[in-house]
Amino acid sequence: MKRLVSSILAISLFTIAQSQYVADAIRYSQNFPSITARSMSMGGAFTSLGGDFSSVYFNPAGLALYRSSEFVVSPGLGYAGVKSRYYAQNNEDYKYQFMFGNLGYVGNYTSGRDNGLVSASYAVGYLRLNNLSCDTYIRGINEYNSLADYFMDFANGTAPEYLEPFYERLAFDAYIIDTVPGAENEYQTPVFLPVGQRKTNDSKGGTGEWSFALGLNFSNVFHAGLGLGFQQLRYNQTMIHSEFDEYDYNHFNNFSFTEDLDVRGTGVSLKLGMMVRLLDVIRIGGSLHLPTFYRITEEYYNTLRSEFDDNSVYDIKPTDIEGNELSAGTFDYKLNTPLRAMGGASVQIGTFGIVAADVEFVDYSSMRLRESDDYTDFQESNREIESVYKPVLNIKAGGEVRLGNFSVRAGGGYYPSPYDAGELNKDADYAEFTTGLGYRDKNIFMDLGFSGLVHGEKYNLYWDNTADLDQFKYRLVLSLGIRL
Repeated sequence: MKRLVSSILAISLFTIAQSQYVADAIRYSQNFPSITARSMSMGGAFTSLGGDFSSVYFNPAGLALYRSSEFVVSPGLGYAGVKSRYYAQNNEDYKYQFMFGNLGYVGNYTSGRDNGLVSASYAVGYLRLNNLSCDTYIRGINEYNSLADYFMDFANGTAPEYLEPFYERLAFDAYIIDTVPGAENEYQTPVFLPVGQRKTNDSKGGTGEWSFALGLNFSNVFHAGLGLGFQQLRYNQTMIHSEFDEYDYNHFNNFSFTEDLDVRGTGVSLKLGMMVRLLDVIRIGGSLHLPTFYRITEEYYNTLRSEFDDNSVYDIKPTDIEGNELSAGTFDYKLNTPLRAMGGASVQIGTFGIVAADVEFVDYSSMRLRESDDYTDFQESNREIESVYKPVLNIKAGGEVRLGNFSVRAGGGYYPSPYDAGELNKDADYAEFTTGLGYRDKNIFMDLGFSGLVHGEKYNLYWDNTADLDQFKYRLVLSLGIRL
């Protein structure tokens, strides 16, 4: 009986959350790497460049340009700020955090020949693909509806004992919605309009990769590379939607609906790359990143707290039909991220410097959610992915000026919105500007890189209650390396 109840509960909750999984797919598929300070400060335009540990991600063929072994570590500091506008109210929140770009080792073998296999390099290490940590604060006065109305809309027509235990039944048990006297399975609410609303979102985590890569140098003209990556996904989110009786209309005072989500995932991916030296000063490169195949486990738990003017307080947790408290829910599924195709060219300007440019093709409509059980069906979600998202062409460019042992770098990138025309966030592009400094001698190097990533999007609290968000992510990475 308990297994049957659990299965029915999982099916009903999944039906509610299908659109959320469509949003999760894009969250775990977009990458803004902060691997080494040098690659980041040049806008990540490294498909045709090498001799840097970031080649294990961008193009493993770049490892073939190493002439010696190397150990590198890249700690950093990150800042994520969000400005929000909701019903004419402006607010702002931010978060600082320690970052870790990479920890890696590159080993080199030299054959001593000028033709055929000249050298081979292998790399092992950890690198950071994306940082998902962010705090968001939204507040405003809503004259049109309440989250209580949203709960009532789903509750109407359903007996209280059969309401969704992680959603509507929480509101019912906390007296935020209640049955209408004399009407069967119809609901009302003590929350009058206008109502003060506040939404906070505390997110932590990101995606990283344990990489193993090999680069081969043939005649100093053609370079080939192969990389195997094992991804780790960690994401924690706590969202709290609160509402307040700003004008003391009746006995209702306030309520807070809290949603906790803990996500763990592992994945595997394969990268193929090549480089060709066309002239002494021109090199072109290309790489193919096969989809990452993730296995993901979610653990979720919702609660609701309400307060009334008579000092009554209700702290409600989910319960089953028999009134027994439920533990956190879990859900397993699979995600295939989109294939990435990268191409780039670079020009060596004597000993003075380098300029490079990359393009990256990603078809986000090809993301796929897969079932891990016998009762989940992701067909509707995958159809939504195909209609909501689109292919994009990301553009990155950067350059480096060398002044003896010192270098000055700058770059940037443009990442079009992955949302198709007609979608709420069709204009939600990303723009990145980067800069940095470097020092290198025979045995050691130190690089400092800075990246600013700006992004605007619309965030839907529920129904059509939309807040405008302006996001700013700044990263400062220091790479320290030793040549062996």
